[in-house]
Amino acid sequence: GGATSIAASIAPVIESAGGRIVFSAEVREILLDERQRAVGVRMQDGRELRAGVVVSDAGAWNTFASLLPPEAPGIAPALAELRTVPASMAHLCLYAGVKQGAAELGLTGTNLWIHPTPDHDANLARFTADSSAPLPMLFISSPSAKDPDFERRHPGRATLEVICPAPYDWFAKWQDTRWKRREQDYDNFKQSLTERLRSALKENVPAVRGKLDMAELSTPLSTRHFMNYQRGEAYGISATPARFGLRCLTPHTAVRNLYLTGQDVCTLGVTGAMMGGILTASAILGRNLLSSISKAELHARAA
Repeated sequence: GGATSIAASIAPVIESAGGRIVFSAEVREILLDERQRAVGVRMQDGRELRAGVVVSDAGAWNTFASLLPPEAPGIAPALAELRTVPASMAHLCLYAGVKQGAAELGLTGTNLWIHPTPDHDANLARFTADSSAPLPMLFISSPSAKDPDFERRHPGRATLEVICPAPYDWFAKWQDTRWKRREQDYDNFKQSLTERLRSALKENVPAVRGKLDMAELSTPLSTRHFMNYQRGEAYGISATPARFGLRCLTPHTAVRNLYLTGQDVCTLGVTGAMMGGILTASAILGRNLLSSISKAELHARAA
């Protein structure tokens, strides 16, 4: 069922405990009482949702810089710390669709990592300085080939993704334009990058030649629009050694009853975000849930 099956399996648990899942519901700010404790959130439409505990997965920077007032407890030192570590890399992603099944195309679900030379730092530096330089790295994946149920749901179809790092600075001059309403020079630049990634896909996965039904590119501005990461970063705060020493990147915050969760309190990616959730839940409940999960797993195996 793909990544959506993760959310689908979690939703009934949340709802059975009295929770609600809402979308297209943007939070404007975290509400604080006179004692500077988090007591809920105010939505963009003006509604106020009150709660005894507020958990933010919006990312540390968004939480401290955008959702809380600057005079909130601990905000100034937290932002000072965060400024010492850069945002993680931005990226391009080509989403491709093929009118043929993964098995027919010979797609096995294996990820391809393609580099022009073994000197990864030099590859990225060249591309960052000149967008016409060789692509510094390609990650090619077929989500449909990894999903055993995809063929039943979408017979005779396959999907692929081609990801390449790209600096946000290339796109910064268009950051105040609207999605699908950007300027022609942006569309031209985006089209040139699309063609390069299409060519790279066909070169490295020859089975799709002549069979691409659609291909759409996301840029760092797409990430900024949909994920609200201000520099289009793919993974929030960069995973430098210094990042793991920041005192503000823990589930607990200086604002009472406000907690952080997700990859910023642990490490990058899907697994990092999941582990961040376990750490935050442990902090709220005052229990080592990772230990509880491990014991339950061992018990299940023994049974």
